[in-house]
Amino acid sequence: MNGRTHSLRCRPGRWPGATGRRPVLQQAGYSLYGVLVALAVVACATAAEAGQVLRLEPKSAHELEVTVPERGTWELKTTGVDPFITTGPFAAGSADATVLTFEYICIGTVKPFEVFVNAPWTESRAQTVDELPYSEGWTTFALNLQAARERGGAAITHLRLDFGNAPGQVIQVRNLRLRAPDARESGVDLVRTARRDADRALDQRLRNYLGRNFPAAVSEVIVRADEIAVSGRISGVPGECWLAESPLWQPVPVEGPFARVQRLAPTADGTFATVVPRRVADGGGTRDRLLTRWLVVRAAQGADEAVSAAHYAETVTPRHAWPEFFATSKKGLGGFMVGRGDLAGDPAELGISSVTVNLFLSRFLRAQASAKTFPFTRNGRTYHADRTEVEKMDRTLRAAAERKALVFGILLVPKAGSWDSPALGRIMQHPDCEPAGTYSMANVTSAEGVETYAALVDFLAERYSRPEQPFGRIHHWIVHNEVDAGWTWTNCGEKPPVLFLDQYHKSMRIAQLVARQYDPHARAYVSLTHYWTWTANFRYIPGREVLRHLLAFSQVEGDFDWGLAHHPYPESLRDPRTWQDKKATFAFDTPLITFKNLEVLAAWVKWPAHRYLGRAVRSVHLTEQGPNSRDYSPAALAEQAASMAYVWQKIRALDVIQGFQFHNWIDNRREGGLRIGLRRFPDDAEEPLGKKPVWHVYRALDTPDEAAATAFALPLIGIKRWDEVIHRGPITGEP
Repeated sequence: MNGRTHSLRCRPGRWPGATGRRPVLQQAGYSLYGVLVALAVVACATAAEAGQVLRLEPKSAHELEVTVPERGTWELKTTGVDPFITTGPFAAGSADATVLTFEYICIGTVKPFEVFVNAPWTESRAQTVDELPYSEGWTTFALNLQAARERGGAAITHLRLDFGNAPGQVIQVRNLRLRAPDARESGVDLVRTARRDADRALDQRLRNYLGRNFPAAVSEVIVRADEIAVSGRISGVPGECWLAESPLWQPVPVEGPFARVQRLAPTADGTFATVVPRRVADGGGTRDRLLTRWLVVRAAQGADEAVSAAHYAETVTPRHAWPEFFATSKKGLGGFMVGRGDLAGDPAELGISSVTVNLFLSRFLRAQASAKTFPFTRNGRTYHADRTEVEKMDRTLRAAAERKALVFGILLVPKAGSWDSPALGRIMQHPDCEPAGTYSMANVTSAEGVETYAALVDFLAERYSRPEQPFGRIHHWIVHNEVDAGWTWTNCGEKPPVLFLDQYHKSMRIAQLVARQYDPHARAYVSLTHYWTWTANFRYIPGREVLRHLLAFSQVEGDFDWGLAHHPYPESLRDPRTWQDKKATFAFDTPLITFKNLEVLAAWVKWPAHRYLGRAVRSVHLTEQGPNSRDYSPAALAEQAASMAYVWQKIRALDVIQGFQFHNWIDNRREGGLRIGLRRFPDDAEEPLGKKPVWHVYRALDTPDEAAATAFALPLIGIKRWDEVIHRGPITGEP
């Protein structure tokens, strides 16, 4: 939430720069700018590990309720208009230790956020930012207090943190430190400026590419076991034309250099069709052209000219040609895993027929062979899978298979520090990923990044698509998490929207093309929050804009039947009374899509221009959402259960919504104070893991018990019949 290529001309049949191992910076095309970015990243990682550890002093809290949900984490609930808390005093560090940094979750925006340096607390020694942005996951915040320290004239030994001016906010904070500025904060601002300028220029070039009319086109690419069939047309292009390859990591595929593959001889009507080998020799090994983008180039002096857009494969001949698998009901469960003891019976009791499974990729891949790994290969290169983690996933997926559940694997790329070696982490993490991100975008900017990511997805797709399902099965692939909130969940720096979608679209293509080798119906899903035309964080991209850009890439580079993994939480994640949502309207330009106005999402996917190839309505699953109980009081638990009963009437009536995977199974202390589970906290003092009323409502849905189990919700919502919650009018405006 960019790759580069260097300018060496390549002979036919070779990728640009395919021979030898270039340094990562050269692969990415970075010159001085790239070196500075790399140095800044290294310096940031080093600085993040150093510095003075700080602790908050609960006794100092003013208009704040302070609790400790788990060791090292403070939960702060504002109770008035002047909420603040101080740190415990600490020894003065070096004079340049001026950067306050911490991780936080805040389901809301704190405006303003102010830090005072050293008592007595005066505005002359305060540093203020407009907001502590909304964040649903752990996000790193950093503020340089240098100016406030200079005004105070002394080394920093004490801080006061002021969290806005409104009651009712809940903020979780951990890992507070005071450290020296990293490279980006202390004089290498030109790095960010250079990156921002380069990204804007690249974003504009991509926009130009997507809007360009070409005289030629590649219209179809079919990948078979040993060959690839490519067809298209050429109209009014003088001179010699060639079929050429553009590597996936090349930022703008028509800017070259190009690897010529075969000279084209169009028929009288301008069409052409040819077959090329799927695998070619490459530097002593082989290269699979599964992920290649194909285009037509015109031979010219100096450099060939692209006369068509690039085109991915649409069709892959699968190893197994079984029919598509569908869930038997719309009831699902998010974050499924085995090993939860007394909860093993929940899926059967609840009637679950679909699940999501988190695939933290760093857990499966190891840099070197050991007694704890086993090998797998792709394109002649050997990789090493962690035996323990793979076997854990086997157990989870076998349990899902025993229930005949539809399974969605969520591909999550942990940041570099989570991998078992720094070198492997740098290969897998997107090079522009910022510390603020919970997870990274896949590294689609270099040959090695693409190949390693594809190899790991290939390993998982092959293992979990075998006949007889010896290890279980994954049917579909949710690519990363909530990419419209990419700064938090799928980070690749502060990218302009089209450039961000270029990176994400490539990751989706990799997942779908690799998985289609084994299952003809495997599908990549785009993961979106409830934000639609508005966001609460200035670094996010509205969901509708994400989809528009994804459609543009699909239409230009070959449509593929991606689906939507939407998360339509209520307007406030804390308030389950979604029927009161103000920002959820029945117009295509609604700020949010929540439980209240799911009809808008259904109408959007049915719109002819949004369908796959203009014909098939895209698959929609609601893969992460659950109404919250603000506490465990009877009133709060009743509202949570009523919200579930409410949204189920919508889901039942909307045929395009194929599933609802309830998140979370169990209340989680690490979700910013939310209680969105079907069961209580595992460490709840009164009833650990207790079934909440929403558990019983969810169990009853679509059973003979439903009417009796949900009747309590009608007066609470303010209706007499359930059909009153269905919107039967038009969806206004333009989609």
